[in-house]
Amino acid sequence: MDLLRGESARGIGVLEWDQYPEILQESGNVSPALFVKGNPECLNGPTVGIVGTRSASAYGRACAYKFAQALAQSGVTVISGGALGIDAAAHKGALEAGGKTVAVLATGVDAVYPSVHSGLFRQISQSGCLVSQFAVGSRLADYKFLIRNILIASLSQAVLVIEAPARSGAISTATAANELGREVFVIPANIDHFGFQGSFGLLRDGASLVVNPDQLLEALGMEPVPQAAAVPPSDEGSAILKVLSSSPLSTERIVELTEMTTSDVLSELTMLELEGRVIRSPMGYALIP
Repeated sequence: MDLLRGESARGIGVLEWDQYPEILQESGNVSPALFVKGNPECLNGPTVGIVGTRSASAYGRACAYKFAQALAQSGVTVISGGALGIDAAAHKGALEAGGKTVAVLATGVDAVYPSVHSGLFRQISQSGCLVSQFAVGSRLADYKFLIRNILIASLSQAVLVIEAPARSGAISTATAANELGREVFVIPANIDHFGFQGSFGLLRDGASLVVNPDQLLEALGMEPVPQAAAVPPSDEGSAILKVLSSSPLSTERIVELTEMTTSDVLSELTMLELEGRVIRSPMGYALIP
């Protein structure tokens, strides 16, 4: 990777066509060079794009984090768009696992958008890289997000859509992935959840339903890394587990019994459900026998 003149101190370089990962070269309509901050070697390994809405629910963020964490632990590079919501959760999950993650940006790699992701982008560039088709100093424009989404799909062997409304950037990424012959996976959710209407449309159009990271690894021809012993729940999670039994309790009742805030209870319940400790039904939450 050749460093740009005057940019060596910031670690910004240019990745040219002959340095592209094979999957990107095969995708066809891409720019002749990419701007990169960090180490682009992680683009050559197995890659999965994880995308979804900026206005993500606690459930969506928890799913993105959990899947990215498991994939990164197995050596998969997690690719996303560096945005709020699902993107941020996916990047953080991969980083927490000590794995590699790539943020594909709609600005130059010298910019931080959104500004609150300054620290996150720094971490990404240290363990993976920031990538953009736009030159250093490029400003944000709406049309650039579509170009960014196509690049995410082009860099990914498979794309996982976590939470996507009917009209969203995640749907455009999934569409690009389909056109490139990549497999698209979708996380399930309640059928009346507005934030998942686009996801349901993808399932109707032939995307694969996925409920476990191992299914994605199988699609990539990879074996999952044996997981360490389960991490004990947080103090808040333990408090919730103590009031639950095999009979479902409503969220409101759990809030009353634990004296926690509704927001904290919902967040903890999401994590406990993903960890396989509780099960959700129309009547509420219960312990898994």
